[in-house]
Amino acid sequence: MRGAARQLGAIVGSIGATLLLLLASREPRQLLVRRARLALPRPRESATGLRLAFLTDFHAGGPGTSTQLSRTALHLLASWRPDLVLLGGDYFDQGNMVDTALFDELARYENVFGVLGNHDYRRGTTNAQAIVRFLEARNVRVLRNEFVTITVERQQGATGTIELVGLDDPYTGYDRPEILKRPLPPHPRLLLAHAPSVVERLPVGCSDLALFGHTHWGQVRLSPSRTIGLLDAAWYLDRWRHKPHARLQRGWFWEKGMLVYVSAGIGLTQLPFRLFASPEILCLELDPDAHDLQRACDDPLRYIRSSTVRHTLQREERR
Repeated sequence: MRGAARQLGAIVGSIGATLLLLLASREPRQLLVRRARLALPRPRESATGLRLAFLTDFHAGGPGTSTQLSRTALHLLASWRPDLVLLGGDYFDQGNMVDTALFDELARYENVFGVLGNHDYRRGTTNAQAIVRFLEARNVRVLRNEFVTITVERQQGATGTIELVGLDDPYTGYDRPEILKRPLPPHPRLLLAHAPSVVERLPVGCSDLALFGHTHWGQVRLSPSRTIGLLDAAWYLDRWRHKPHARLQRGWFWEKGMLVYVSAGIGLTQLPFRLFASPEILCLELDPDAHDLQRACDDPLRYIRSSTVRHTLQREERR
C-alpha cells in the first residue's frame, strides 16, 4: 500500500509540475490591459477625465517574449488615447542597449515622462545617461528627483493640471525621497518611481497616487499574498544581490495616506517565463464618482472601478 501511495504521489506531482511549466510558458504570451476609473483621495474637478497610462519594466532584449510584449504594449496604448504616459524604468534588460525602433512609438504622445530603474544603472552611470539621451530623442522627459507641473488641454478648451514627482531609482540608492516633504499643491500630485521599497522612507501624505514597478509581481510566484515571501522568485533574486526586499509586491495598496499601485511590468528578466504574474499595462481615468463609500477610507478598493482585457500575442508578434 505504501509503495502504491508513493507511486500515486509521484504521478500527481509530475502532472502538477507539468501543468505549472505549461502555465509558466503560456503566461508571457498574454498581456493584460488593466483599465480603471480612479477617484483620488483628494478629488479635484480640474483633473476629472484625465487619462493616464503606466508602463514599466520593458526589459527590451531580455529573455523570452520581452521585446515582443513591449512592442504590443506600446501598440495597444494608442487605443487608450492617454493624456499622460508614465514610464517606470528598466527599458533594456541588464542595461544592455540594443538597436531597436521599439520605443519610437512614444514620440507620438505629447506628455511622456519616465524614471530610471536598476537595470538602467546595471552598466554604470555613463550607460544610464546614454539611456536617458535615447529616451529624450523619443520625446520622453526623464525625471531624476524632480517635480514638474503638467497642464493638459482637454476637449472644448478645458484643462487639467497635475504635479508629477519622479524619483531616481530607489533600488540602487539614487533616489531622494526627502524632496517630498514639500507641501501638497492644490491640484493632484502623482509620484513615479521604479522600486516600491522607497515607500518605507516617504513622508506621510506626500502624494495622492504613487506608481511603481520593479517587482514583476515575483515573476514566478506561488504565494497568494500581495507582499513578498519565500514563494516568490523575486525573494531569492533580492537575496542574491544583497538588496532589501520591497514589502509591497503587487497590486493596489493604501500606504502613508496615499493610493499605491505596484505593477507586474511588461518584460522578463533572468527567466524566460512568468507564473501567476501576467505582464501588464495600467490605464487610468480620473473620475471622482468612481469611489465606493461603503468601503473604509484606507481600503484602496474604495477609490477604484477596474476591468481587465487580456491580449494574447499572435504568432507574428512573437517573432
